[in-house]
Order: sequence, then C-alpha cells, then structure tokens
Amino acid sequence: MADTTFISAGNSKEVQNDFIGLATVLPKLASGMKIIRLIDRDDHSQSEVVAFKSNGINVLSLRHIEAYLYDDEVLTALCNSVEKSEKTADVLAAKAAAITNVVNQGYPADDIKKTSGTIYVSAKRILSLTQVGNDAGAFARNTLAKLIKPDMAIYKKLHMDVFGV
Repeated sequence: MADTTFISAGNSKEVQNDFIGLATVLPKLASGMKIIRLIDRDDHSQSEVVAFKSNGINVLSLRHIEAYLYDDEVLTALCNSVEKSEKTADVLAAKAAAITNVVNQGYPADDIKKTSGTIYVSAKRILSLTQVGNDAGAFARNTLAKLIKPDMAIYKKLHMDVFGV
C-alpha cells in the first residue's frame, strides 16, 4: 500500500481515544490527508467490533498484524523469492509446530505474535537466510511485508480490513 503510511499510536485504548491527537491534528496540517484508526482484533467480541466500527475505528479481522505477515501465502512467497520453493513444506511445517507449541502452553492457536520468533528462526535456518532482519519484528517489517502483493488473498483481506474496500 505504497500511498499509505502506518503510524503506531499506541494500544487499542489509546487509538480509540486518539490519545496523541493524530486523528484530530494531522488532517488539519495537510489537506487531503485521511486518518484511519485501526486496532488489532485481539480477543474483542463481535459486539465490541461493531461498536468500534460505529465509532470510526477499523478492526483487523485477524488477531494482529503478525497473522497477516506470517501467513502461509507470505511464507510461500518468501521461499519462492529466495528460489527455494522446494523448502515451502518445511517452513510451513515449522510454523505449524510453533503454533502447536504455543497452544500447548495455553495460548490461542491464532496468536502468531507468540510464534513469530520461532517461525523467524526456523525460516532463517531452513532457507539459509542472512541479512533479513535481526529479530522477528524486523524480519516481518523488512522482509515479509515486501512480499505481500495485491494479487494475494492475504493482501486483499488486509486491504479490506484497513480500508473497508
């Protein structure tokens, strides 16, 4: 989403209340700028999601942004991008094992943020990756995000969640 800048404005409560005033101030500073307040789905109930939307706050349909970045489609694109498509099944199996591990620890299966470090280390090992980011967050931001393209289902889901179209 080349013409979009994402700015972290804190946790969901801070975004709801426009704690740092971004939604109020920025459009006044630059004409044509549109602010979209967006929060993670986390464990919000459907009625909470409806209430957020009625207050102009978009809610991701997946638990958090990591769920989009570490999606199977993106990990497959990663394998293809380094010309190791034959390793796709291994990377996806490592992700599945990481999810099983966090579930066994009592976390929800969709808590990809909890698994991201393990997936990152596994993908680096399996694909012999270097200089792709020093941790799971940097890897997701600097490597995985660049692999998400408009023709991908996960892109379309994220686009719908952010822009509603």
